[in-house]
Amino acid sequence: MSLYASPPPPSEPLRRPLRRGDTLYYAGDPAPSLYRLDSGLLRAVRLTPQGRTLTVRHVRPGDIFGEETLQGQARAHQVVALTDASVTPLHPQHLGAAELWEVTRSLGAQLQRMMTDGVHIQDGELRERIARYLLNLADSSLGGAHRDGTRYVRATHELIAEGTGATRESVSKLIGEMRDDGLLTPAYRCLTLTDEAGLRSLSGYHGE
Repeated sequence: MSLYASPPPPSEPLRRPLRRGDTLYYAGDPAPSLYRLDSGLLRAVRLTPQGRTLTVRHVRPGDIFGEETLQGQARAHQVVALTDASVTPLHPQHLGAAELWEVTRSLGAQLQRMMTDGVHIQDGELRERIARYLLNLADSSLGGAHRDGTRYVRATHELIAEGTGATRESVSKLIGEMRDDGLLTPAYRCLTLTDEAGLRSLSGYHGE
């Protein structure tokens, strides 16, 4: 079902493409609309007072986000494309009751996911948190599989650090140790989950 109860304003395209690394909006920007992610993977990030960037939320295909517009507030986070992506703007004033209920369901599901992700980031040692985060990303648009079926994640050490509340130096050290233990095979911007069963045992992750 389309979330538009009536056509969007003529000046607003139905769908907006994003390239990997593009910013959809910044913290403090006006919030004239919601968005639905049609394809790809986005993340919402926040800059800490210490100057560190933290990932506070991942946006997956089908998710509706940008809920600041429902409260008449400015954007709370910067939203960046982790992969090539496509989003559709959704204007609340054009949504009917059924569409608004769909928005509510999407935001509720994302809240539950964010709570789970928050526990994953805070619970356990960094080695466990890295394993959880990589397994989570493997189920997203950043994941893929080699010809032999072994899965991989297209991610930098910096991205993993921002997603686990750690420093890049700490992440790089532990990924080296996990490589030596046969759990991962690092390559440029790519980590192969060489021993996925071992990573799951380490992390306690069972998927969504």
